Amino acid sequence: MNKRHLLIDCDTGTDDAIALIATLGNQGEMLEVVGVSSVNGNVEEQYTSENNLRLLSYLGYSVPVSRGAKEPIFKRGNYYSDVHGSHGLFGINLPTCTESTFSKLNAPEFILAMAKKYEDFEILAIGPLTNIAITLSLYPSIKERIKHLWIMGGAIEGGNVSDDAEFNIWVDPYAADKVIHSGIPMHIVGLDVTERACITKKDAVEIKQVGSPASELVAEILEKMFQRHEEGGEDAFMHDALAASAIFCPECLTFREASLEIDVSDSFRSGKTIYSFSEKSSAPRVQVATDLDLPKFKEWLKSSVEGCGNQERNYKRNGSV
Repeated sequence: MNKRHLLIDCDTGTDDAIALIATLGNQGEMLEVVGVSSVNGNVEEQYTSENNLRLLSYLGYSVPVSRGAKEPIFKRGNYYSDVHGSHGLFGINLPTCTESTFSKLNAPEFILAMAKKYEDFEILAIGPLTNIAITLSLYPSIKERIKHLWIMGGAIEGGNVSDDAEFNIWVDPYAADKVIHSGIPMHIVGLDVTERACITKKDAVEIKQVGSPASELVAEILEKMFQRHEEGGEDAFMHDALAASAIFCPECLTFREASLEIDVSDSFRSGKTIYSFSEKSSAPRVQVATDLDLPKFKEWLKSSVEGCGNQERNYKRNGSV
């Protein structure tokens, strides 16, 4: 089996950071994270980029980081909230980078360069799909180089910014529509499944007991998420980490093939992901998550956090698969 090469496109806030840590913890002989591209979303691009650079530096990874879109393709009004704090990590201060710097390539250029450089190139997209859509628009032939897309976004039913729309798709529905129609094979993990991937305080204690920089940071982020929930906000849902688990832990999720359309109308339904399980639909076909094995996911997450920063362990684990 050829080695897989993964780029992570993200708007790093709290659960994005945990997803990054979990994904890095699964690197080994069979998969390498070759780059991270930042996008506007949970907070402004300036902060998502800084969060990515500082996080990777803190964990000891020399993965290149590229700065991406500062706003959606068609700009909305102000949609930033305090869900992740003003800078995305609830005020958790990671050390300032002294050696790492951003790539000189912007996100579309960077994604193109990575796709040309590596065979078996895949993308984990856990923020708005703006960077991916712009890349496809500027370099249409790149779709032949992207083997697979793994996406956190949308929902079969419901939403979290409206009754019909999930945040990542709602921020930039035009980008989502472009990506969905690209013809690239994709698995999508949506809100109605990720909101069942909830971490408890007991889970957080077990993660912290690993005793590594990665586990201590995850535990600190989770504590901030628990405080948010106690104050009436969202619980400790692992939206993005669950999407990442689809790459490494197939038994964590159940998928079904479906047709997908994105509502791009200028209405309250904008950003709605419209799924059909009928074979008669002519809309693009995707694999969408319909269920999860929560104990299996928690086991995977804890193991992945333990693996972050432990390259020798990862190579032994992945090499034995």
